[in-house]
Amino acid sequence: MKIVHIAPNAPYNDNWGYQDNLLPKYHKKAGHDVTVFVSTLTHRDGRIVETEPADYVLPDGVRVVRLRKKEYAHRVLTNLNAKMEVYSYLKELQPDFVFYHSLSSATIYDVVRYKKEVNPACVIVRDNHLDYNNCMPLSGIKKILIRGFYRHTVRKTMPYVSRVYGVTPWRQQFAEDFFRVPHSKTDVLIMGADDEQMNLSEKPQIRAEVRRQYGISDDDFLVVTGGKIDTAKKIDLLMKACMETKDVKLLVFGNVCDGVREEFENLLAASDRITYVGWVNASDVYRYFFAADLVFFPGGHSVMWEQACASKVPCVFQKWNGMEHLNNGGNSDFLYPVTVESIADKLRSLRFTPAYYAMKQVADSGATDVYLYSHIAEKSLECANRS
Repeated sequence: MKIVHIAPNAPYNDNWGYQDNLLPKYHKKAGHDVTVFVSTLTHRDGRIVETEPADYVLPDGVRVVRLRKKEYAHRVLTNLNAKMEVYSYLKELQPDFVFYHSLSSATIYDVVRYKKEVNPACVIVRDNHLDYNNCMPLSGIKKILIRGFYRHTVRKTMPYVSRVYGVTPWRQQFAEDFFRVPHSKTDVLIMGADDEQMNLSEKPQIRAEVRRQYGISDDDFLVVTGGKIDTAKKIDLLMKACMETKDVKLLVFGNVCDGVREEFENLLAASDRITYVGWVNASDVYRYFFAADLVFFPGGHSVMWEQACASKVPCVFQKWNGMEHLNNGGNSDFLYPVTVESIADKLRSLRFTPAYYAMKQVADSGATDVYLYSHIAEKSLECANRS
């Protein structure tokens, strides 16, 4: 099958671990012919910068085409439309399936035109990564006008779209509420982990290596957390709770933001049961998850939550509406409100208890395969496979 991915809004970097990297990668591994159309925006040295248009093939065989946005009379219209001229490419490629990574770009009109004029059998699906936390920080008349523009675009093109996926249940609901996508056309397609980066077959050896490196015995109940360490992540509360809980050790990875650095360093110095390993490469994150008895994220969501579930380790997350997908049969638990006391109580209830071993049994089973991109990529093609 010929598959095209179109990501008109987000910056794109080759070989990263984002959804617009991993879905094409695993579609290609499944034997499909895959082309990705992306913007000329890219991440470089911690900034988003403009790069040149390009057309090249990645080592895994995925073709990448970088296109500039169409220039309109006013910069606001250029950014609002985020229009890439892909129609001629689609006519040439003749894709059977288009995965369109956005609900807020006029590039979709080219895709619909291709389906109407060239290949009526082509299946189009879209996804949504927006919610009420990360959507446009606008209010008043600007928000009303922009929302109206995008709703109009969705309404005009929705008859030609088979499915709109939210990457969480909450973002599925946001697609329905904000963009007015009919509920009958929405579903959840979660994010997750790159199978090849994980080395699940070597999990016991990796677990032993990491614990040995940091002086953590098999009898220690090791909690692991990490990522961007800022106020919203509430790592300080987890540190304090671990300090108050007997026979629990904590390993933290990631970058510490300036606003919390002083308190973080004071807490770190006050306990010999907390280990900080600093920033780690994305592929090394799984090593620390493998070493854990429990992965604990007491604050805001990141894709590391789904990656932790994919690591087949019991997890605890702050409870948020629309995040039920993180518990697939009992591998995870949720906590609210999040305080030092509630975290400490949760740790005591799970430290090598029957409740913990029940979580561990599910986490280590096939139930958590749903968080692997090989499975996610297969689900993403369900509309094409039914046609």
